[in-house]
Amino acid sequence: MVRNYFYEMCFVIYEIARILKISGMVAMVNDNVRYAGEEIPVDLILSDIAESFGLQTRHIWTLERGKGNSSQQMGHHGRSELRKCVYIWEK
Repeated sequence: MVRNYFYEMCFVIYEIARILKISGMVAMVNDNVRYAGEEIPVDLILSDIAESFGLQTRHIWTLERGKGNSSQQMGHHGRSELRKCVYIWEK
Protein backbone atom coordinates (compact mmCIF):
# COMPACT_ATOMS: atom_id res chain seq x y z
CA MET A 1 0.00 0.00 0.00
CA VAL A 2 2.72 2.48 0.97
CA ARG A 3 4.90 1.59 -2.02
CA ASN A 4 1.99 2.09 -4.43
CA TYR A 5 1.08 5.44 -2.88
CA PHE A 6 4.56 6.81 -3.52
CA TYR A 7 4.70 5.16 -6.95
CA GLU A 8 1.48 6.94 -7.98
CA MET A 9 2.64 10.23 -6.44
CA CYS A 10 5.75 10.06 -8.64
CA PHE A 11 3.49 10.47 -11.68
CA VAL A 12 1.62 13.38 -10.07
CA ILE A 13 4.80 15.20 -9.05
CA TYR A 14 6.47 14.51 -12.41
CA GLU A 15 3.51 16.11 -14.20
CA ILE A 16 3.57 19.11 -11.84
CA ALA A 17 7.28 19.58 -12.57
CA ARG A 18 6.70 19.18 -16.31
CA ILE A 19 3.95 21.80 -16.65
CA LEU A 20 5.12 24.28 -14.02
CA LYS A 21 6.73 27.37 -15.51
CA ILE A 22 10.25 28.42 -14.51
CA SER A 23 10.07 30.15 -11.11
CA GLY A 24 6.56 28.75 -10.67
CA MET A 25 5.56 27.52 -7.24
CA VAL A 26 3.24 24.81 -6.04
CA ALA A 27 1.84 24.17 -2.56
CA MET A 28 0.90 20.72 -1.38
CA VAL A 29 -0.95 19.87 1.82
CA ASN A 30 -0.46 16.40 3.22
CA ASP A 31 -0.08 14.50 6.47
CA ASN A 32 2.48 12.07 7.65
CA VAL A 33 0.95 8.69 8.42
CA ARG A 34 1.52 5.64 10.54
CA TYR A 35 1.37 2.28 8.77
CA ALA A 36 1.69 -0.99 10.68
CA GLY A 37 2.97 1.02 13.65
CA GLU A 38 5.74 2.80 11.72
CA GLU A 39 5.64 6.55 11.08
CA ILE A 40 6.05 7.37 7.39
CA PRO A 41 7.60 10.85 6.80
CA VAL A 42 5.47 11.60 3.74
CA ASP A 43 6.57 15.26 3.64
CA LEU A 44 10.25 14.39 3.39
CA ILE A 45 9.80 11.52 0.94
CA LEU A 46 7.59 13.53 -1.44
CA SER A 47 9.98 16.48 -1.27
CA ASP A 48 12.89 14.17 -2.19
CA ILE A 49 10.86 12.90 -5.15
CA ALA A 50 10.04 16.48 -6.19
CA GLU A 51 13.71 17.41 -6.07
CA SER A 52 14.58 14.44 -8.27
CA PHE A 53 12.23 15.94 -10.88
CA GLY A 54 13.87 19.38 -10.74
CA LEU A 55 11.76 21.13 -8.12
CA GLN A 56 13.30 22.80 -5.09
CA THR A 57 11.76 22.55 -1.64
CA ARG A 58 11.41 26.13 -0.40
CA HIS A 59 9.45 25.44 2.80
CA ILE A 60 7.87 22.65 4.76
CA TRP A 61 5.50 24.20 7.27
CA THR A 62 3.92 22.12 9.98
CA LEU A 63 0.77 22.90 11.90
CA GLU A 64 1.29 23.52 15.59
CA ARG A 65 -1.00 20.65 16.41
CA GLY A 66 -0.55 17.44 14.47
CA LYS A 67 -3.11 14.81 13.76
CA GLY A 68 -3.63 11.40 15.30
CA ASN A 69 -3.15 8.15 13.50
CA SER A 70 -6.23 6.25 12.28
CA SER A 71 -8.54 4.52 14.73
CA GLN A 72 -7.50 1.15 13.30
CA GLN A 73 -3.86 1.95 14.06
CA MET A 74 -4.66 3.32 17.53
CA GLY A 75 -6.24 0.00 18.52
CA HIS A 76 -2.94 -1.80 17.93
CA HIS A 77 -0.26 0.85 18.41
CA GLY A 78 -1.79 3.57 20.60
CA ARG A 79 -2.24 7.21 19.63
CA SER A 80 0.68 9.28 18.50
CA GLU A 81 0.62 12.75 16.99
CA LEU A 82 1.85 13.03 13.40
CA ARG A 83 2.89 16.09 11.39
CA LYS A 84 0.35 17.77 9.16
CA CYS A 85 2.31 19.77 6.58
CA VAL A 86 2.19 22.32 3.81
CA TYR A 87 5.15 22.20 1.47
CA ILE A 88 6.17 24.73 -1.13
CA TRP A 89 8.10 23.56 -4.17
CA GLU A 90 9.58 25.85 -6.84
CA LYS A 91 10.83 25.13 -10.33
